[in-house]
Amino acid sequence: MAISHVHPMFLLILSLFVLPTLLAIPFNDCGWGDYPIKVTGVEVFEEQNKASLNITGFTNKVITGGFLLLEVNIGIKKIIDNIYELSELITGPVSPGPIVLPLHKLFPYSTEEKMRVSISVNDPDHEQIMCLYFYYDTSSTGVVFT
Repeated sequence: MAISHVHPMFLLILSLFVLPTLLAIPFNDCGWGDYPIKVTGVEVFEEQNKASLNITGFTNKVITGGFLLLEVNIGIKKIIDNIYELSELITGPVSPGPIVLPLHKLFPYSTEEKMRVSISVNDPDHEQIMCLYFYYDTSSTGVVFT
């Protein structure tokens, strides 16, 4: 009896589309406008017992500099309020197209408390070009897609 290779290949391709949605954690833009950086996904991963992030997306604007604001709250308590120069995170200028913003070793990876993570990016003129937030706890680790 001949074994068809079509059925296993179909299952593999289907899993590439279904599994990310099963791991998906909703994230939202801040809703204050149509930002030049459109975020398509947030990856949360462990790095030496700390949570790290990769924010992926597309930009329709040349990015020559600016800064990223990171705020992490547990309830009403702010545990992180950091500012990063974009030049520390990415090499610039960045042409319109795909973009990845990496943030490494931010806060404890294993937590039972739900954290609200807010991230915004401003250009050198202080114009907001990206803003998003999501909730994080150990049970929500994975890839976040829109």
